[in-house]
Amino acid sequence: MEYDFDRIDVITTITGKLVNETPLRIGKGKSQNFTDVTDNPIITRDGKPFIPGSSIKGALRSLAEAYAASKGWKVIYPYDETSDEFKNLSDEEKDEEIKESITSMLFGSQRAASRIYVFDAMINPKSNYKKNLRTMISINRVFGSQQVGNLYTLDFIEPGAEFDFRMDIYNIDLRGEEDEGKKKAIEVITFLLKTLTKEGIMLGNRKSTGFGLVKLKNIEIISKRITNGELVEERVTIEGINR
Repeated sequence: MEYDFDRIDVITTITGKLVNETPLRIGKGKSQNFTDVTDNPIITRDGKPFIPGSSIKGALRSLAEAYAASKGWKVIYPYDETSDEFKNLSDEEKDEEIKESITSMLFGSQRAASRIYVFDAMINPKSNYKKNLRTMISINRVFGSQQVGNLYTLDFIEPGAEFDFRMDIYNIDLRGEEDEGKKKAIEVITFLLKTLTKEGIMLGNRKSTGFGLVKLKNIEIISKRITNGELVEERVTIEGINR
């Protein structure tokens, strides 16, 4: 299988502000710290909330896979590569399967590195974010009523917080490509960016109850390439992608 990871043709850096339109909660897991207000507090770094890059990338990959499937394109999901059917293929057959999967080209697989890198989105220093608490009631799924004595408290970030977003894309020229696979990759990236800026995506916990809707604001797309031995930067717009 042919890869182009031995060189850098183009790097596209996408930055902006992720703003939560609804309460945002990304828990760090069960806490043993008795000073925490809940037993599963939101994830923080140096006492400040952030959105892990893995959470953003996972949401984007799922969205990309759904889009590719709706177009009738081949999609190899990460769990497909652990199936007995896939393991029984020859190396050449495995490479051919991965090569046909646009989402594997973009987000990586067990046999190919990712072209998309998503960084942790730290809370912007100028953002006046607010944390809040909400007491919830457990529901008995059998009887469909309140579970007696099972109140619990969740902390979350109030709507309007701003997180610094950055995503790098390697060796896919958003201005246009000749390769058919990369043309499809640009279409997927365009869909992801437009969804991020318009409808938004859901992140974190309690998404089914409306938590975690975030949108990308103040988006900036910078393309960097080496031309005649010099690094050349060019600003790209979403409308200008794949023109």
